[in-house]
Formats: sequence, C-alpha cells, structure tokens
Amino acid sequence: MPTSASSSLFEQLPIGAYRSSPEGKLLQVNMAFLRLNGYKSQEEMQADPEAHRNPYIQPQRRERFAELMHEHGQVTNFVSEMARLKTGQTMWVREHAHAVRDEQGTLLFYEGTVEDITAERASRAALRKNEALLRNLLLTIPFQVWLKDIDGVYLICNDAFAATLGVPPEDIIGTRDAHWLDDQVVEIFTASDRWAIQAGKAVTFEDNTPTQINPHGDLFEVTKTPMRDGQGHIIGVLGVARNIQERKVAEALLRDTTEQLELAIMGADLGRWDHDLTSERGYYLDERACQMLGRDPKESEQARAWGHLVHPDDLASAMQAMRAHLTGAAPAYQAEYRARHTDGRWMWLSSRGKVVQFSKDGAPQRMVGTLMDISGRKQAEAQLHATQAELQATLTAMPDLLFEFSAAGHYRAVHSRNTALLAHAPEVLMGCTVNEVLPKDAADACMSALQEARTTGGSHGKQYSLELPAGKLWFELSVVRKPTVPGEEERFIAIARDISERKSAEEAIRHLAFHDTLTGLPNRRLLTDRLQQAMGASQRKGEHGALMFLDLDQFKQLNDTHGHDVGDLLLQEVARRLQQSIRAVDTVARLGGDEFVVLIQDLSPDFEEARLHATTVGHKILASLNEPYALKQTLHTTTPSIGITLFKGESAAPSELLKQADTAMYQAKARGRNTLCFFEP
Repeated sequence: MPTSASSSLFEQLPIGAYRSSPEGKLLQVNMAFLRLNGYKSQEEMQADPEAHRNPYIQPQRRERFAELMHEHGQVTNFVSEMARLKTGQTMWVREHAHAVRDEQGTLLFYEGTVEDITAERASRAALRKNEALLRNLLLTIPFQVWLKDIDGVYLICNDAFAATLGVPPEDIIGTRDAHWLDDQVVEIFTASDRWAIQAGKAVTFEDNTPTQINPHGDLFEVTKTPMRDGQGHIIGVLGVARNIQERKVAEALLRDTTEQLELAIMGADLGRWDHDLTSERGYYLDERACQMLGRDPKESEQARAWGHLVHPDDLASAMQAMRAHLTGAAPAYQAEYRARHTDGRWMWLSSRGKVVQFSKDGAPQRMVGTLMDISGRKQAEAQLHATQAELQATLTAMPDLLFEFSAAGHYRAVHSRNTALLAHAPEVLMGCTVNEVLPKDAADACMSALQEARTTGGSHGKQYSLELPAGKLWFELSVVRKPTVPGEEERFIAIARDISERKSAEEAIRHLAFHDTLTGLPNRRLLTDRLQQAMGASQRKGEHGALMFLDLDQFKQLNDTHGHDVGDLLLQEVARRLQQSIRAVDTVARLGGDEFVVLIQDLSPDFEEARLHATTVGHKILASLNEPYALKQTLHTTTPSIGITLFKGESAAPSELLKQADTAMYQAKARGRNTLCFFEP
C-alpha cells in the first residue's frame, strides 16, 4: 500500500491522480481529480452512483487501456475523450498510468494521472488551421517568397520561387544557396541576408544581376526581413522578390507621356493620328505616336488600316464610338482601348478626335485626333477595383454590423451580412438618425459612444439591446473617428457586435449565485436580501411578517434507504408544493439539505391576526407536504417540522430571525414532529 509520504505527494499533484482496481473501480483520487469531474469532496463522489461508470466516450478505449496495462504494465500519453463523472460534460484527457504490485508480484492496483487537454487540442487544431491558411496564402502569392534559417538553410518557399530553379518547392527545403547557385551569386545573396540581420529590420533594394534564377537580368525589387522568435532573437530571414521590369518600363513610358503633355501645353504636339476616311489604309501616326508604341519614328510615313493595332476585345467598342461620331450621334470621337506595343505587351491608349473634312454632300472624309498613354491610370483603376472587391469581401465575411455615422447620428452607410440583426432594413436606416429608428435606451448608448469618439477618437464597450423578431439581442459598440479632409462632414465608423450569448451566460451565472441548483429556489444569500427588504417594508407599513423554518422529518433515512436520486426528487417536489402554498409576494428558499424557509409578508398590523394568518399558512403547508409522493413509480411519505417567528419592523437582524425560527422548528420536532410551533421569547 502507498506510504504516507507518497500519499501526500498523490494529494498535492496539480493534475488529477487516481488509484483504481484492474476492473476500473476507483479506490482513491486526489482533489484535482475531484475538481476535474465536477465534485467538491470525496464524500460527494462516493455518494454519486455514476462515479464508477466507464467515463470513456468510446467504451472500447477502456479495453485498450486494459490491454496496454496487461502487455506493458503501464500506459503513457493515452489520449481519449471522456465524460466528467458528475456532469457528463465531455472533455479530452491525457493519461499516464502504471501497475502497482506487491513484493510477490501480485497486482494490487493501477495508479495514474489524468490531465484535461481540451483547450490544448483546440489550440493545436487552430494552430494547424492557421498554418494551413498561411501556407495557402504563401503558395498563392505571385511574387517569389522564401524563408531561410540563420544558417541559410531554406525552410519554406512558394511555387513562384521554386519555378525559377525549375524544381518543386519540396526539393529546395533543407538546402542552401550553394546547392543551386554559383559561388559569386551565393556571396551576393549571403551579404544581403547579413545586411538584413545586422539592420534588425526589413531592408529593400533593387537588383538586376543576371543569375541562374534571373537569366535575362530583369529588375527585381527584393525585401529581406529578419524573423524573430518569442524572445526577440533573430532566427531567420524572410525574402520577397517581385519582378518590376514591366513596371519600370511603364513608369518610363509614363514619364515620357507626362513630358509630352507638358510640351503640349507649351505648344508641342501629343501623339497624333490622321485618318483618311476615303481610303481603307488611310490611318497615319505621327512620330510621337509611333514612339509611344515602340515603333521607329520613320513609320509615321506609313499608311495602315485603322484598328489594326487595337486589341480584338476592344475593337467593337472603339468602332461603335467611331460610328456614333460619324453619324452625328456624338460631337466627338472618344475611345479607350489596348494597342499592341512592339515588345508584345498591350498598353492602354485614350484616343480622341473629330471629323475635320467633309465632301460636298456632307459625308465625312478626314479625321484627326490625339493618342494618350493611359496605362498607369488603368492600372490604378484595376488596383482600386481589386481593393474595393477585397473590402467588400471583408465586409461580407464580417459577422458584426458595420455602420458609418455623422456626428449627429445620421446613418451614412450600413453593412450587414445578416439583416436580421438590424432594427430596420438598410434602405430605411440610410439618412435617418439613431434617435428616429432605435428605442431610446439604444439610441442614447449610440449617441454617447459617438460623443466619446468625437472627444477622444474612439469609444469601446457601450452596450444596447433591441427587440427583434429573433428575440431580445444585445450588442456592444466600438466606434472610431474616420479621418477626413478639411471641409468634409465629420464621420464615425461603428462596429456593433452581437453579444447576446455572452449576456445570457452572464445572466445564468448571476442566477446561479442567488439560487439553489437542485430546486431553483432562492438560496440563503437571496433569502437574506429579501428578508431585509421585507423587514424594511414591515417597518414602513406597520405590518407583521412571518418567517417559517421547515425541516423534513426522517429525510436522512429516506436518503440512505432509497438513494440520493430519490432524495433529490423528493426535495424538488417539496419545493414545488411549498411554492403552490404561498402567494406571489411571499418567498420560498432552500438553505441546504432538507431545510427550507418560507417568508410571508404583508400580514395584519395586529399581532393575533398575523399569528392566525401564519398558522393557517403553516397548516396548509403541513397538509400539502403530508400528501404521498410518487417518486420513481413508488409512493413515499414525509412530514415537516415547522418553526415560525413573527416580526414587525427591523428590531432584529435577519440572522436572529432565522435563529428564532430554527429554535421553534426544533421545538416542533420535540413535540413529535409533523407539527408547527411559534417562537416564544
């Protein structure tokens, strides 16, 4: 058997510890084991018939446990899903156990520990999910991305980086630059890694060194960032390389265009075209237009068909704009389209022109116009559309409500994935103030948050409730002031989060603090508060009140004979009958065990009438509780002993009144039980 020292260690373990028979019956557990399974004491667990059931959610796990103990004499890291013995709530646990034998090798019992790892498993699952998301994000980034440890060993890279070496990413992991590149290139890469590490922050530079991974010497923008562990120590370098060759070319063309525009203001020509409408090949570009498309300026003398440079997808809209002007439906020709550059890429042009020559019969014969490179603007528009799409996707994915308000509380924007959380439809809210569409308390909370955000820049934690078709829902507001330029209306961004579940949980916790968990009756704490209020009311009205202390006769015998489950059913039924025996203004409370207290208010100012009223209620309770109880298809009987004390005003403390009623109850028991007695000073 365990020594006293080992038993002391057993009891002090911070995790659940147990000793059980080979058949699974618990012989001894420590306090941590009791708390893990919802018990407060050894006695409570011993009295619970469910305490020795198979706790494994999958019953075969107990068989597997027994097999391991039989084969190895111990189990380690035995992870299973279990039910807490008292509540049945599921949890994930990790077990370690070994067999304890006597000197002759006879198996005495199993000794082990149980650790709740539910939160740990959830955290690991979340970590795996985040890692998967991060990996997917890494693989979808179009730029080259890689991560090396402090020794230059590749830990991860995406497909774009691996493609430059012509191998899959997994072939690169675990290698160094020297495995793929020449010594000179390795030294260049290593030097830039050292630069980032020494700087202790991200460094960005441009590089067009021809290498095995950049054979054409394209210009790359490279950013290298030192990565740190939880203690702030540098553990590697993250690299991102983006090919900016086309961007640089576009920037150069944009500069050229800008210069030409400046020259145009000074009298110089933009890119121009001249179109002879009487000839199929009557379209001419000037030298500037030829240069814009990467062509030899001498091509300005070359006649060509209109539209031969236009992207096929843009040709129809360009022709429609041309036709609209030629037929007089539009005062000028204006179109935007992509044109083929000599380097093979498509560039965006804005073409504007007008008919400048007509035949004698009014038919258009000649047009002139200008060309402008608008690639930069189109790129910015594309980026703006992408940003707007990302923002809309983010707003759609948000479970919270998002509003934009004016300082006066006008709705300027409403975003909600779930319109059932709104007081009104978004189109109804727009332009209205919160005072016009929300209940007063909710509107006051919103305006208070807006005022705080206007003063301090932000507001957090203000709460309000709304009665919606789904029921009463609670929301918590976070408000920040929106940056604006001078002259713009002052705006605020507000996020309203549905905290109804949290509020319900808080309310449940408050209820548990003041009520008995078995019967739902007020507990001693709430009874004391109500008794204090009743005494105050008695003082103001000059009326008597009565406090009854009830104890069930022979309850322990019933509990011991038929079990605690039957005893609990009896207590619940007694609570129900007591509540049916009193008025709504009165209170029934359970102090614990089989002790109940009834508080009766608003009795007569006359002592004898109040005593008679209390006696009547007491006999009504005696009659009700003397009726048989059908518990688990079996009839049971019990009787109460009732002690009563009358009070008027606040002459005695609540604890003193309880003591008086308790004393009277014991007098009732002394008189043979199943009766009532008044406290006599």
